[in-house]
Amino acid sequence: MTTITRPQKRPTYAQVLEVARRPSRTEQRRLRDELEKLAGVQLVRPEKSAAARRQGRRMARAIRAELAESVSGSLDEAMRELRGRAWS
Repeated sequence: MTTITRPQKRPTYAQVLEVARRPSRTEQRRLRDELEKLAGVQLVRPEKSAAARRQGRRMARAIRAELAESVSGSLDEAMRELRGRAWS
């Protein structure tokens, strides 16, 4: 009696990569929990009143001033200030 068997198919790289990218059960649970937290979030349009615009402009000026003070010469100088001599 002759038995014919098919060669086993090896998984492709794409299939292996897909399984590797699939989140674990813990990560799936964590994602579900985060989505449940966001379920009650509602988007509200910003106020278009003159007072709200003035407040926005004041905040923008304050932010620009703060950024102007903190921005120094180059990225290297900023990183040296933040990290010390380790940056090179």
